[in-house]
Amino acid sequence: MSVASSAPTARTRWAVVLTVLLGGMIAALHAGKVPPALPLIRVDLGLGMVDAGFVVSTFNVLGMSLGLLTGVVADHMGRRRLVLLGLLSLTGGGVLGAAGGGFAVLLVSRVLEGLGFMAVSVASPPLVLAAAAHDDRARALALWSMFMPAGMALAMMSAPFALAFLGWRGLWLAIAVLALLGAMAVGYATRDLHTAHGPPAGSRWRVLGETLGRRKLLLLGVVFGGYAFQWIAVMVWLPSFLPAAMGVSATTAALLTALVVAANVPGNYLGGHMLHRGWTIAGIGPLVAAIMALCAVGLFTDVLPDVVRFALVLVFSLAGGTIPAALFATAPTLAASPGHMAASNGMLMQGSNLGQFMGPPLVAAAVTAASGAWSGALVPVLGAAGVTALAAALVGVRPAERASAVAEGAPAQRGSGSGSNG
Repeated sequence: MSVASSAPTARTRWAVVLTVLLGGMIAALHAGKVPPALPLIRVDLGLGMVDAGFVVSTFNVLGMSLGLLTGVVADHMGRRRLVLLGLLSLTGGGVLGAAGGGFAVLLVSRVLEGLGFMAVSVASPPLVLAAAAHDDRARALALWSMFMPAGMALAMMSAPFALAFLGWRGLWLAIAVLALLGAMAVGYATRDLHTAHGPPAGSRWRVLGETLGRRKLLLLGVVFGGYAFQWIAVMVWLPSFLPAAMGVSATTAALLTALVVAANVPGNYLGGHMLHRGWTIAGIGPLVAAIMALCAVGLFTDVLPDVVRFALVLVFSLAGGTIPAALFATAPTLAASPGHMAASNGMLMQGSNLGQFMGPPLVAAAVTAASGAWSGALVPVLGAAGVTALAAALVGVRPAERASAVAEGAPAQRGSGSGSNG
């Protein structure tokens, strides 16, 4: 079943697009706030490394198990409604975590935050599409794809200063307040945003089956997983790698890592520009996977000067940013119907979280097996690059297909419509 067409909105409502992006960035802050705060949390609550690991991995476990189901719920409940509930869940989780006095309460708070994060990340792209005009949809989705690296970079750069003044509980409360303000802003900006279609026909289980039956959507999830495996593994271990390989201080390594994460953001914009010029994921994926693989080889071997190796990791992150932009733009073209939009995004997020969950421990195991040599990281990283390239090539969306389907995949109009976002 192809995506049905309908009259698109006449002019892009960029204020809506940017407000939804802001909501996504606030959600990403809840993921990025934990690593810099973890030492303080461990001391305050007396947590061991295993307990601390659960606090960190909760988001990924929820994402890789519930991403698609979250999308199915969003398609039936209403995407706007689920985004707002997600931001409120992030608020509640943050407040509970700040007030809690032990591991169990903190873990429950992270579950609430993880559910909220999934709701926002899965249900927001259809709102972006509903606010975008025919010719701007690829650009609007490229903007949306910035939410994760932009939010993570902001958290990494601001958290050390915030922790010094507020402590980890104060940081939790501050970000919870931001989530509440984000819910109010997104709710107001999208109050009259309507789509030209209602929820998909049939039960939620039918929608789940129809989405799982889309082979190319599954391939998109694999692409996102392979890319996320590489990117997050390098970002997680870069603060450890830079002091060991280049002799920089821990503080300098943290700031340099934040810079590398931020380099992913212009890559998202570049991906939108490439899509506008007729590129597809079948062209972008293999090319970018090859660039990331070459950069990884230069980074994890000690042949090149340190300044060149750091330049390569910047290119690694920047080039990689084109892939999420291409994936978010391609997913609407492969949805079973316009009513399956959030479910399709859920497939993407499930793949992404699976890659994020697997990447850091497998890279750590490979380095350990290589007697601590960072060149050992190349085995899993290059393997993930190969998976990314192959899966993207197998998607094979033609330019004409992409342009037509992105234009038609989430038809929207301002004001009244036959179905509301809810």
